[in-house]
Amino acid sequence: MPAPDPANLEKLRKALHLQRDGKIARARAIYEKILKSEPDNAEAANLLGMCFLEQDFPKRALPLFERAVRLVPGEERYRANLIDCQNRFGDDADPLATTEAALAGTASPSPALLHRRAVLLRQAGRFSEALAAYDAAVRANPEDATLLVEFGQALILAGKHEEALRVLDFVLSANAGHRLALLSLADALNQMYRSQEARDLLLASSAAFEVDRDAEYHLSLANSHWGCGEHSLALARADHSLALGLAGPDSHLVRGKALYHLGRFAEAIEALDKVLALAPERHEAAMTLGFACLASGDLTRGWALAERRMEANTKGLITRKFSRPKWQGEPLDGKVLMIWDDQGIGDVLRSASMFGELAGRAGQLIVECHPKLIPLLARNFPQIEVRPRQHEAAATLFAAEAFDYQCSFGTLPMHLRPDIASFPRQRAFLSADPVRVAELRTRPPLGSTRPKVGLSWTSGNRTGLRAGSYLALVDLLPLLAIDEVDFVLLDYTDRSAEIAELQARTPFTLHRWDDLDLFNDLETVAALASCMDLVISANTSVADMAGALGVPTWRFGPVTGTILLGEENPPWSPATRYLRLEPEKPADEIVPRLVADLRRWLDAAR
Repeated sequence: MPAPDPANLEKLRKALHLQRDGKIARARAIYEKILKSEPDNAEAANLLGMCFLEQDFPKRALPLFERAVRLVPGEERYRANLIDCQNRFGDDADPLATTEAALAGTASPSPALLHRRAVLLRQAGRFSEALAAYDAAVRANPEDATLLVEFGQALILAGKHEEALRVLDFVLSANAGHRLALLSLADALNQMYRSQEARDLLLASSAAFEVDRDAEYHLSLANSHWGCGEHSLALARADHSLALGLAGPDSHLVRGKALYHLGRFAEAIEALDKVLALAPERHEAAMTLGFACLASGDLTRGWALAERRMEANTKGLITRKFSRPKWQGEPLDGKVLMIWDDQGIGDVLRSASMFGELAGRAGQLIVECHPKLIPLLARNFPQIEVRPRQHEAAATLFAAEAFDYQCSFGTLPMHLRPDIASFPRQRAFLSADPVRVAELRTRPPLGSTRPKVGLSWTSGNRTGLRAGSYLALVDLLPLLAIDEVDFVLLDYTDRSAEIAELQARTPFTLHRWDDLDLFNDLETVAALASCMDLVISANTSVADMAGALGVPTWRFGPVTGTILLGEENPPWSPATRYLRLEPEKPADEIVPRLVADLRRWLDAAR
């Protein structure tokens, strides 16, 4: 390549000064003249490409960067600019290929090039490779705090939250006011169900932000408030972030989730529709929109959208892979359908209301579920093959699929319960083992004529937002003080320590038997619940069991979820009456109502 013309070198310097001063059009004109006289001037091609890129014309910049790289393959600046330009087109493949080629062509790649590779791998969703790339980039430039924060963010995306905390804490140990590190750390804490810590961090570090103008700060606080169950505060912060111009899907999503949990379903639907208009791939938004539609009674749209829970990576959801097709509601004459549990025990018990109907449609119905449900379901549905779920054993997932179709329990309502009219009104769809019931009635006071009320006030899973829907036993002391009733423990978790601690301070009677396993032996749970005249329960599988057995049940819980489906009481179980907890109010505010209602129930029974 011939040496550049000295006159053109001077023109290049002049154009570069103009470009740095923001006089892009004048700089462009000079670069174009240089290239006309010297088509092989790689620096002019590169700088002209930069002008076009700064003016947001990546298509015009691309061939110029390609020319510069072709002319001087070893110049990393040219390759870096080419990568940045390719990245504007939204296709990760080209810039990543260019980056790999640049790295392969140098024995000692620059930190900038290593950094670009990490960013591109992260954008492509190749998180394990991205983490290795970030590690290499950090080793090459350990003082770059922004790079370290990005590494922390990549760890969060890869689900390595504890490692992300260590990286971000390291950044903050050197610079306690690093804005992006604080926001990223709050994000990690929120995802770890440590929203109170995230909120405390943001409030204590407010001096690091221009609070009056920082929309991302308010959005992060909105997510923290939401994780703490403070939905009104979350809504206010989300609205603030929107007012400051952060009108992307994240602001509308937390706003929609807050409105949903406040029971303002029409507004939640409007906000979540905006999320999907901006980002159709946001599965969490689609799932929550589905729940809001279900809560407002729109079952057709709600069930379909709620299917996105499978892609939303919902905590506690069971997913499986099959070679057999998913049942889409087509005729099942002569076909074998295998249905499987994707959620908890209570969800399975509600789903059992559809088993008989489904068995009548299919040539054969197979039910796979948690082993402890098998005796209860097999006895109630002798026409169905009930067997243990097999998703724990990876080797069996694709083997011996002796069925034509498969479907999760959570998907069944989309095909069998498209509207409220499709819910049958039978009071019970499960029965207890009469032999076990007779055995239990030999235990005082189960065989007496005094009213017997079963109690369940909490759950084994009190994480996240669920915690606010449960009681402590001490909250129920006013109820336990009603001496015309024999109260019986139905809670399936071990409450012995809580009961003993409270009885040491306050005398009360709550009948229970240490030889009964209410966690694993669901046949005994069913028999014990059948001995009750009334069951009072939080939103747990105890309420689902009692409702399935047709035992009169008072179930208290939040306004959200797939229990009510726009109705006053659950259409799943006509024997159940639902008592709504007021959003953001302490759950124990329901206790005076329970006491008053129980006294009226006793008066009516006399």
